[in-house]
Amino acid sequence: MAPKRKRAARAVCDGTSIRNMAAAAHLQSLKEEAICSICLEYFTEPMVVECGHTFCLSCITQCWEGLQAAFPCPQCRAVAETKTLRPNWQLGNVVEIAKHLQVSTATPQKENLCREHEEQLKLFCEDDQEPICLVCSVSRDHKPHMVLPIQEAVQEYKEKFQSYLDTLKKKLEDMFELHLKEEMKMKQLEAMFKSQRERIANEFEKLKEFLEKEQSCYLKDLEQEEKNNLQSIKETLTKLEEQQSVLRSLITDIESKCQQQGVELLKDVKNTLRRYENMKAQHASYDTFKGKEEETEEEEEDDADLQIQIIDSLEWRWARSFAAAVTLDPDTAHWSLVLSEDGRSVRDGDEEQDLPDTPQRYTYYIAVLGRESLSSGRHYWEVEVGDKTAWELGVCDEAASRNGGITLTPEDGFWTVWLRDGKYKALTSSPTLLAPRVPPRAVGLFLDYEAGRLSVYNVDDRSLLFTFSGASFPPTLRPLLSPGLNEGGKNMGALRILPGTGWE
Repeated sequence: MAPKRKRAARAVCDGTSIRNMAAAAHLQSLKEEAICSICLEYFTEPMVVECGHTFCLSCITQCWEGLQAAFPCPQCRAVAETKTLRPNWQLGNVVEIAKHLQVSTATPQKENLCREHEEQLKLFCEDDQEPICLVCSVSRDHKPHMVLPIQEAVQEYKEKFQSYLDTLKKKLEDMFELHLKEEMKMKQLEAMFKSQRERIANEFEKLKEFLEKEQSCYLKDLEQEEKNNLQSIKETLTKLEEQQSVLRSLITDIESKCQQQGVELLKDVKNTLRRYENMKAQHASYDTFKGKEEETEEEEEDDADLQIQIIDSLEWRWARSFAAAVTLDPDTAHWSLVLSEDGRSVRDGDEEQDLPDTPQRYTYYIAVLGRESLSSGRHYWEVEVGDKTAWELGVCDEAASRNGGITLTPEDGFWTVWLRDGKYKALTSSPTLLAPRVPPRAVGLFLDYEAGRLSVYNVDDRSLLFTFSGASFPPTLRPLLSPGLNEGGKNMGALRILPGTGWE
């Protein structure tokens, strides 16, 4: 009969253990509901946001700091248009109750006995990372291992877990901040593209005759660019959310460990340590996300370049609608210049020719003017420069001197750009160095006479090279081309005026 009573007593112990474990589980669930998902502490002044989630007043205030129109929920990401906060009095009461509730999770003393020897677990094996009894310590399995008294091990691992918690909480905080920054970046990107769409729409409205055919194509390109950028950010946000979920779970488990005492803290310690190490390996990509923050300045510069490219391309397309049929005037060409029969290309012949001595001819400067007199309106033409190593293009005052040495500045009636010694310059009062993204093989010139502007474009990438603005143009301007000296065959190519809509 004795054995039966013993089994019955054990069954009672097991039932008590189960009830205590269930109570501990319910208490843990209650505590989790009373914890803010931002600071991971008990709620302080809990506030409900529009979507129904609750946060500490100080936490949600800090998250929304600096926001004006859109207020995202840190938990579900739902966006509210107004900063609406309502006190959650009932949850506040629950939090106070949870703080003072304690349920004993201690199991019968037999739970702390060695399964093999039924001796008290008084030592901790460092090699196997598990509690052992005195008999185990002298067994073959553990004798060569490093062991510690159980209390020393408890203290050591409690400190270690606390260190893990500090690291994990800091990572979670950094991730949350990065998450918010990525969201702000997405909103800024959306705002930028929205602004660009509005600008493009306005330009198309003003220039409807020209832009009707271009609008759908241009907006499609812009939409694809926006889609690509937003997709990249959304993928980053998704990965960050996944990592935050894993970290929260691990933090919760380790916090639970830290609340336990004695042998209970050391049970299943191997699994906890393994999960921590796995987390570090699996989330190494977090550093990549964090590194993106250091690229913010470069990304902002890229965004600015994108805006400039869009505007330049739009203005270039608009300028081309004013294409003019420019041809060269042989009566103005320097003695050494060779013009094509159609009057659309010019090169240096490397020696003076027997040409009529006209008063319009350049006597020293290796240049030629276009036939067309430009005294009003808008005019656009393109010149192919190819691989030439030297050239000048622009407009000049029809009345400017053509004899002897000439100074190519606006003050002397010349608005030109040139290539010399591998450098591109706008010949302003003090020459301005230009830095094209790609070397131009064709150059577009757009004259807006009434606006006092001459814009010079790189046709290859549709970018703006330079704009002479605010000019007080003389009564009549003429296109100017200079192929530069032949330089022994190094610069023998011709400048050729490309056909455009003005030739049709």
